[in-house]
Amino acid sequence: MKYFRQPCPIRIVEDAGGAFMMGTIGGSLFQFLKGFRDAPTGIRRGLYGGLDSVKLRTPVIAGSFAVWAATFSTVDCTMIHYRQREDAWNSIVCGAATGGILSARQGIRQMANGALIGCLVLAMVEGASAAVATISAAEHQSIAPGEAQGKQQRPQWDVLQDGSKKDSEFEPVMDKCPSFKSCHMGTGPHSLSDLVKMANVV
Repeated sequence: MKYFRQPCPIRIVEDAGGAFMMGTIGGSLFQFLKGFRDAPTGIRRGLYGGLDSVKLRTPVIAGSFAVWAATFSTVDCTMIHYRQREDAWNSIVCGAATGGILSARQGIRQMANGALIGCLVLAMVEGASAAVATISAAEHQSIAPGEAQGKQQRPQWDVLQDGSKKDSEFEPVMDKCPSFKSCHMGTGPHSLSDLVKMANVV
């Protein structure tokens, strides 16, 4: 499976920015609905409660997304530099390393749990991506023969040029025809197209 991404120094900033944007949009929507539901009765109070919740919690969520993406991309670039290749194993190991690094302040046990969760999540993502790519390739290969059969085949016979070998095969047959000999006695060899025109005239 091939990956088409930005080079490593730019990749860290790009991934962090994209994750920050996703955290901002998703966190704002989730926190607004949560604040609207927990607010006292009334539309106005619900709107104010949703906005207050967005202002309080959304920056934290967006920052957490950005930190996770930046750490993941940094480990990914490090592995690419040392392994000189980019494949699914990089993503799986980076998920484990990112989960462990971000949980390091909570102790060894939480660090191991975070690494295991990150490894499993990235393994499922990479497995699903590989399955989708395999199914798409199989469908493309199954459609290709049908398209080839649906195309119009070229006729096996074609207009022959003057002086070809196949034209000379018709001359002995036409010489046996009395009408052809009486009408075209003394003329040179004819092509298949000329013979068809003669037949239409007769």
